[in-house]
Amino acid sequence: MDGELKRFLYRLKRFMLGKEGWVVLVEGKRDKMALERFDIGPVYTMKGRKFHDIAEELSEKYEGVVILTDLDRTGEDIYRKLSKILESYGLKVDGSFREDLKRSGVKFVEKIPQRVLEEGWN
Repeated sequence: MDGELKRFLYRLKRFMLGKEGWVVLVEGKRDKMALERFDIGPVYTMKGRKFHDIAEELSEKYEGVVILTDLDRTGEDIYRKLSKILESYGLKVDGSFREDLKRSGVKFVEKIPQRVLEEGWN
């Protein structure tokens, strides 16, 4: 198993277990399912909603958001815009896990389980 990917998964899982009031924000349902396969949660999907609607809904339930959008151009744009909007609603934002994912060589969140199966998980 790729050491960087394994570190990413363990770090994210530990972080979420220790952070009451935080949520992981992903782009779509396959991203959500990928993280839930490793018991990482809660996970919220954007599902094509407007950024301000997402921020309003999350600010009612959570104090912080781990943004885990894909590492393609679209995901980068979403991250930049959405992090500013979420912060304007008083939410803490953590984007460090995107950097961890980038170092692992995985570009799309939904591909994590496939990569783990290919390389073995213990």
